[in-house]
Amino acid sequence: MAAALALGVVADVLGRLVPARLDVALGLGALVLALIALSQSGVVRLPASLVPLGLPLALLVVALIWRDSPTLFALNLLGLLTVAALAVPRLRAAGPLRAGLGDYLLGGLELAGGSAAGAAALVFTDIDWATLPVEGRARRARGTALGLAAAVPVAAVFGGLLMHADPVFDRLVSRSLDLELAPVASHLAAVVLWSWLAAGLLRVLCGSEDAGTRRSRGRTSLGLGEVGTVLVVVDLIFLAFVIVQFRYLFGGSDLVRAVTGLSYAEYARRGFFELVAVAALSLPLLLLADWWLDQREPVRVRRFRLLAGLMLLLLDVMLASALLRMRLYTAEYGLTELRFYTTAFMGWLVLVLGWFVTTVLRGRRERFGTGALLAGWLVLAGLNLANPDAVIAGVNLDRAASGRPFDRAYAAALSADALPVLRQGLPTIDPAEGCPAAGTLDARWRRELETAGRWTISLARAKRGSFACGGSRGGG
Repeated sequence: MAAALALGVVADVLGRLVPARLDVALGLGALVLALIALSQSGVVRLPASLVPLGLPLALLVVALIWRDSPTLFALNLLGLLTVAALAVPRLRAAGPLRAGLGDYLLGGLELAGGSAAGAAALVFTDIDWATLPVEGRARRARGTALGLAAAVPVAAVFGGLLMHADPVFDRLVSRSLDLELAPVASHLAAVVLWSWLAAGLLRVLCGSEDAGTRRSRGRTSLGLGEVGTVLVVVDLIFLAFVIVQFRYLFGGSDLVRAVTGLSYAEYARRGFFELVAVAALSLPLLLLADWWLDQREPVRVRRFRLLAGLMLLLLDVMLASALLRMRLYTAEYGLTELRFYTTAFMGWLVLVLGWFVTTVLRGRRERFGTGALLAGWLVLAGLNLANPDAVIAGVNLDRAASGRPFDRAYAAALSADALPVLRQGLPTIDPAEGCPAAGTLDARWRRELETAGRWTISLARAKRGSFACGGSRGGG
């Protein structure tokens, strides 16, 4: 409880005195220090299985203040939540190599539920009030606290009546109590909120692994008739779509325009996100089918794996089609955050589908969840290293250099991660495009760099340099 209260005070101070982003990183550092202090003082015993989580935790905390992109910041926070979920007793008891998807799901729910429960579980469950001393100083302190609590409403009633009875007394009391209560209430509310969440989080992370031991429960299994029918229908739909893809998408722009009435780029734009959604929904369908299938008969299992393998093969063709659509889409309309991160999500899907073949289709389902999580961390690390906003700005500048229009409003909406690329690339495009863009960006970022309430490494670096135009096409 004391550690949670201290974390609540620290969170309130950081939130008011430290720039955004940096306050989150320092707050997470304070949480780790609190766990270490509780362990060193003997209040709790942290298991050795938490030590390997220190590296991804440290890297993700640094990532929070490295890039300036809000989207990447949110993804890094999501990555931190997965690290915290691995520390809950259920997943520690299961072990990373044996934890199934159900364990990961229940572990995440345990983390969320425990944090939301806050100090309530400590107060009403963990503390044995009957064993606390009731004599001496403890008794007197309890009596004083109860007396003060009872005196507050009594004083408010009598004081209010007397203030109404005498205007002089009213003015005297009003002046005496003329305090800025709003800031005090704001600080108190912040401390209570963060202390409440910290108490629940500390309780979950410090919980015993015995409480997280998995309980095996029976479940209803289905035969190949039920599961296989679903996969056969889906395979047929996928096969029909793939045949259409070979005819239209790989048949050239003339065929697409003749049949659909759309340009090649419009055709690509229309179907990319739908293909990604189909691929994303196919994975849980395959996992549910494998989970429901009665695994006791090898013949059924082999036939199921054949149908699942065909579905994955067709999915690979559809993902290749989606990537080709994205290339056409970007060449025509430029690159945006949504298009970039959706493509990155496709990369994660490719890794996870490959891991599905390696584990689930080979009878090693219990290893799938850990591999999918590691693939997510790998993609997240790649995003932080790639600097998405800089990549987006570079692609759009290359399009502008080849004579395509440059969307300066969208460029101005990118984060500080893109500024070095924009400052370097704007002078290389047509001055008719580059000079207005330089003016827009300069006006936006001059205010932003002066008033930004956050701190990141990219934002600090962005303060060095200025925008220029002129370019390789003369003029400027």
